[in-house]
Amino acid sequence: MYEIIVLGACGKKQDLFWRTFSSKPASFFAQNVRTLHLATGVSYSQARKIIAVCTNLSSLTCWANPLTSGDEFCALLSPTLRRLSINASTVWSPTGPTRTPDLSHPLFACITHLEIVNPPNWFDWSPLLDAGTLPRLTHLAFGDLDASHIHRMIGFFGAALESEEPRLELIIAVSQNAQFLAAMEGAGLLQDRRMVCMPSYHYPFSPTVYWDAVARKECEFWRVPEARSGLLRSGEGV
Repeated sequence: MYEIIVLGACGKKQDLFWRTFSSKPASFFAQNVRTLHLATGVSYSQARKIIAVCTNLSSLTCWANPLTSGDEFCALLSPTLRRLSINASTVWSPTGPTRTPDLSHPLFACITHLEIVNPPNWFDWSPLLDAGTLPRLTHLAFGDLDASHIHRMIGFFGAALESEEPRLELIIAVSQNAQFLAAMEGAGLLQDRRMVCMPSYHYPFSPTVYWDAVARKECEFWRVPEARSGLLRSGEGV
């Protein structure tokens, strides 16, 4: 029952989990937890505690904020990690010398699925497409895009579709903004079946229904867009 853990807003289930967390040895989580979802509402101190003991993760969602540093966060992560969903602040610093993501940690060379939420509209994401940076990446998503992202993201998505290394099988733009969606359409990006727009990360469910389904292994972020793009095999659910 602990293979997948979903934590977010406060509630009785969250309180029960943290009591269980305090009573179990670190080895219990290392042996059992493979997928960890830390959604909005989990503090960074809580996130740090649980990530530190889940040393065999294959998939991690961590939207905890604020993060103290990208280096500290990456140092906590398991070398077995392949799927990662993170707040953009994990790989950039508003006070840093550059406006490009720091992907120097060896972890990123193993990632196959990457979702970045709350990307700043002025940030240059083109280093994600540099040869050798994310050699195994096949799935890429950006969340909460609006009209202010048009200047940067339309060109980036076009380059991502043309990229040979990484060769992306699926690119997701999460947006409900009419101007942004019109710009995507106008640029011809949606003619490529690998490019999928979604109105929310939890589409077509409410957040509560979505996370409950994730915890039961009945749903997963990448499944709906995979089905829409034709990547999902017949018989697989969302």
